[in-house]
Amino acid sequence: MRTIRIIAQMKSKLLDFLNARVKKTWWYKLNYDYAIKMKDWNMFNLDLVNLGSSSAKFAFDYSACDLKASNWANQPQNLSSDFAVIKNYSRFMRQNGIVIITLICPFCGLVIDYQKKFYDKYHYFLPPDSIKYFSEQTLEKVQKMVEYPLLGATKTSIEAMVLCKDKPKYQSAKIDAQNRINGWKKQFSIEDLADQLSDENLKAIEFNTNLLCEMVNFCKECSLKPVLGIMPATKALKDHIPLNFMQRTFYDMVEKVNERTGVRILDFYRSAEFESEDLYLDSFLMNEKGRKLFTQKVLGEVADYLSAR
Repeated sequence: MRTIRIIAQMKSKLLDFLNARVKKTWWYKLNYDYAIKMKDWNMFNLDLVNLGSSSAKFAFDYSACDLKASNWANQPQNLSSDFAVIKNYSRFMRQNGIVIITLICPFCGLVIDYQKKFYDKYHYFLPPDSIKYFSEQTLEKVQKMVEYPLLGATKTSIEAMVLCKDKPKYQSAKIDAQNRINGWKKQFSIEDLADQLSDENLKAIEFNTNLLCEMVNFCKECSLKPVLGIMPATKALKDHIPLNFMQRTFYDMVEKVNERTGVRILDFYRSAEFESEDLYLDSFLMNEKGRKLFTQKVLGEVADYLSAR
């Protein structure tokens, strides 16, 4: 019996050791660090937070700021999920705290929903009534993945830990820009950006227009100050996107939200200030230099809101 107990203890220690190593991999951090951060969140009276998806996640760094601020963007995250996050975490913000709702040009308005698996990670930190496609089975699976990744995803965990296959490789801005455009066109069934928008695309734009208005009004009802932040990109990426397409798919939506709610808009996409490739890892995601400069710029733009603290 003693021998069996010792073997069981050794197995348990080995499993703990290996799980700890898996949790240090890029694969694990990319997929689960956000969920863990939000589940463990306990900082109150925040001055400012930003929501958003991949671009925003890489664009904000508040570490050098004399503020209680946090980057609540996730990779990826649609507007519906942004809304679910701020609905459940607004209690952590001070009165008149700033909520920057970031918008990624030009396709964020064309997304209504993702595949069911997209919402799995939210099971770990949001209540069931805030999670689309919630299920107890998924909750158990995600908890196992987060807490014991080696058991929840054995093959992927071993590859990430031993073979280091998870490390990101960033392409040059020009190559990345072309690949992103091709991917977006395929995702949204657009052959040519000069074509008429499909009924499905138009319905998505209307859906997101109404959703953004709801988000803005919710923030105001909670005594928060919402701001729409239109994210920048490299010139290499913007050169692929016609101005007419931007207007039809994106700026018409933003202008309607502004007309209905009066929300402040910070437009960094139309500015050349953050077009330089030396501020980015690729054509879209900012590097350390870029996010420090960008964060400083954004804080300057909302200085009047911050002075009201």
